[in-house]
Amino acid sequence: MPIVTSDRPSPRATGARAPKLPGIVRRAVLDIGLFSLLINLLMLAMPLYLLQVYDRVLPSASIETLIYLSLIAIGALIVLGVMEVIRSFYAQRVAAGFDRSLASTLFGSILLSKGAGSGDLQPLCDLGAVRGFIASKGLTALFDLPFAPLFVVLLYLVHPALFWITLAGVILMLALLFINLAAERSSGQQAAELTATAQLSAQAFARTADSLRAMGMEANATEHWGARYAKSLRQQARSAAINATFSGISRSVRMLLQLAILGVGAWLVLGNEMTAGMIFAASIISGRALQPIDQLIGGWRQIAEARKAWGRIGPVAKAMREAQSAKTELPVPLGAISVRDLVVARQSGQPGAKPILQGLSFDIGAGEAIALIGPSRAGKTTLARCLTGAIAPSGGSVSIDGAELGTWNQAQRKSLFGYLPQDVQLLPGTIAQNIARFDPDPEDQAIVAAARRAHAHELVLLQGDGYQTEIGSAGTGLSGGERQRIGLARAFYGDPKILVLDEPNANLDAAGEEALAQALADARAASTTVVIVTHRLSIAAKCDRVMMLQDGAIAAFGPSQDVLASMTANRPAAAPPAKKGTFPMAGPGFSMGSQWRKPGGQV
Repeated sequence: MPIVTSDRPSPRATGARAPKLPGIVRRAVLDIGLFSLLINLLMLAMPLYLLQVYDRVLPSASIETLIYLSLIAIGALIVLGVMEVIRSFYAQRVAAGFDRSLASTLFGSILLSKGAGSGDLQPLCDLGAVRGFIASKGLTALFDLPFAPLFVVLLYLVHPALFWITLAGVILMLALLFINLAAERSSGQQAAELTATAQLSAQAFARTADSLRAMGMEANATEHWGARYAKSLRQQARSAAINATFSGISRSVRMLLQLAILGVGAWLVLGNEMTAGMIFAASIISGRALQPIDQLIGGWRQIAEARKAWGRIGPVAKAMREAQSAKTELPVPLGAISVRDLVVARQSGQPGAKPILQGLSFDIGAGEAIALIGPSRAGKTTLARCLTGAIAPSGGSVSIDGAELGTWNQAQRKSLFGYLPQDVQLLPGTIAQNIARFDPDPEDQAIVAAARRAHAHELVLLQGDGYQTEIGSAGTGLSGGERQRIGLARAFYGDPKILVLDEPNANLDAAGEEALAQALADARAASTTVVIVTHRLSIAAKCDRVMMLQDGAIAAFGPSQDVLASMTANRPAAAPPAKKGTFPMAGPGFSMGSQWRKPGGQV
């Protein structure tokens, strides 16, 4: 899966129309429609049976006719039951196939979205909503609805009075359906928004559970989350109450109409305009005509939620397929990086806010080692992420060997970059799986070789089960330095041509520092392009060139000795002694006497 990210588009933003149904669903519409036709035709078995019993069997007292009619009706009802089961099973299979056809695509969209780190699983939740609807009775009610006019027309053949009563009932229940939709729409939307807010709050607190316990904030966090959760529950209850009210009214209206059919039918029988069997047949037929509408009113919330979810899924799946479209395989990369007019805007939403990166342009030769230095919030980490494609720039381009980053195909990108983020996150699984980037068919030699290049082989062997040691979420069970060394081994896996390391020594001890220095020396000897974000001038001095960033712009970029010497030469002569843990910096683009502090009090 490539790590180039893109915003998750919305139908409104892209101007997309209703998304096309997957092939399995389009075929299923025809199949389930055919099943529904047969089921609704078989539904006529019961009213026809009653009609014949009351109008033919009872007057003639014919036992043989009753037996044959009963056998025919029993056979029709058995077939009806079988068809219902088949339709239900088929809908379940369609739901599962629909899930399989989109699950990987939507999961990939989560990984590629800018909000991937926030735990936003909305595409998968939307997929679950649509899958649940396809497998529910709400779908069958939609397929049964087109047959309601058929039953209404049949009542006209029984007697026009019964037809008009049933037609009035259909109109009344449709009115209830639309009133329910209008009343529940606003309430349901508010309930969904409040529920999402409560879930995001819970996720945020869960991610920082250790800090909450350390500061005794459990009760405050619980109260804060509980207030939001209670508000969402109240809104959900209000929305459910609206739907339940209209569902109850609909059920009562349907039963009253069937009662009216029986009463009017009896009056017509007394007037010799109908037979007795027609009363019961008309009651069953009218009930069948009204039943799909009644089911739609009761299950409208699920239908509305599935419709909204499908409207969100379509553009996401389309954008993801376009991102994963086959690209021409380019020549084996050498590792030269070219950046032109790179701009990354802030996501603050404030008009006129200064960009994080302001039109950077530079070139890095294949096999070069570049150090990125500068004060906090200078844009170092953002630049490192742009170079790997972890985030998409607002403007400008990043090219590798002359080809823009987005033109490299997925297979080549796997071996193009090795990336160590500032906050190393290991995933649940074994150490070997994490080093191999969860490659489904890794080579053991490649895993060990990557660990050796990162000088983490001995560290792994000291773990309980060596490379098969299971680690928890986010690398729990390992120290910060151990996670960083295993993360470095993961960056080396597959012999990438470009290494981008963001503060790789932030959690390392003296032995780890020595191992890192040797790993970088080995990478340079292998002609691997290295870009390292660091606050350690000792590491910067070992690189070919140093780039200073200040407020999102390049303050200096040149040979490491020249840039570092310029920093020292331009330091004010009368500058007061630097406090422990700070480094006074001066030079092109820096204000005199500015302080550069590394987190943790180190220089």
